[in-house]
Amino acid sequence: MKIDDHIEKQILTDYFLIEGTVEIDEKYFINKIKKGFEKENNMSFKTNVRDYMTPFEYFNKDEKFLNILKDFISYIDARIYLSKYTLIDSWGYCVRTGHKTRFHHHGRNMWSGVIYLNEHPQALEFPDIKKQIKPKKGKFALFSSFLKHGAQRHQSKKTKWGISFNLK
Repeated sequence: MKIDDHIEKQILTDYFLIEGTVEIDEKYFINKIKKGFEKENNMSFKTNVRDYMTPFEYFNKDEKFLNILKDFISYIDARIYLSKYTLIDSWGYCVRTGHKTRFHHHGRNMWSGVIYLNEHPQALEFPDIKKQIKPKKGKFALFSSFLKHGAQRHQSKKTKWGISFNLK
């Protein structure tokens, strides 16, 4: 075997992270998420969310969620050039005392997002860009799917509630 070249390096690449707040009916979404935990195909304790989780496509046809997503899409489409994309999945989850979300990325997708339904001390961390998002009702983050993110184990007595989604 003859190797002519072998390169292993990181390269700089463009990414986005958009943080904001949206009006949200947190009671509606939390109640719907709780019902999703009961579904036979729920993803509880099977993914990077190390707690209860709905099925992956749980909110894909939910009118209230889609109305919020429409505003996110309008904002991104007006400011960032991306090729054509569509909603792939959208799920609800909770993170209770002593639980966490493992650090991961959604790299096969184009962009991802999270909407928080309540205030909570367990921040969403993006270690590669040294950014944290503090959850509160209606707080959202939209970001390039390849960005590594997660949340440390917490000891708060309060449960964190959220909806995450991917577009590809």
